[in-house]
Amino acid sequence: MSNGSCQRCNKLIKIICNDKKLHCITYKQAIVLGMTMLAMGISGSAFALSSDITLSSLTTVDMKGNQDNVLHAGKPVGFSSVIANHSAGEKRFTYVVRVLDQNNKIQSQSGMSANIVPNQSLTVAESWTPQKAGIYTVQTVLLNGYLMASPLTDAIETSIVVK
Repeated sequence: MSNGSCQRCNKLIKIICNDKKLHCITYKQAIVLGMTMLAMGISGSAFALSSDITLSSLTTVDMKGNQDNVLHAGKPVGFSSVIANHSAGEKRFTYVVRVLDQNNKIQSQSGMSANIVPNQSLTVAESWTPQKAGIYTVQTVLLNGYLMASPLTDAIETSIVVK
């Protein structure tokens, strides 16, 4: 739906739920919803209302899985996220990681597919070895994991600095 196609949602946040109906909430309601999610410990996650899967913000890790915030050119870095299935059924997903340089050129794109059972959380990671120092944008997203992949979550962007 384009922004101009729904006059009653002007200057409101649009949500399309499982029933495929458009619902609108105010910015104040969105802030309350966000604060509630923070209080519940679900911060830094991208939600897809129709898929019941969440993706946490990424953490940079070394090749042993330990958090590593100081990144160096020539040294591999892992991009780790937690995926949770809140539904009653098994879900197939593809975890995609894309690294862009300062000119928005793709430096790396990788992904892995798996199934996740109901009420399960998985920690997944993809690695990349930066060739030179700089500021990069890392995009993570969950796709449905099938041939005609569609997003299960919004993309999460994180800036990293490589020394």
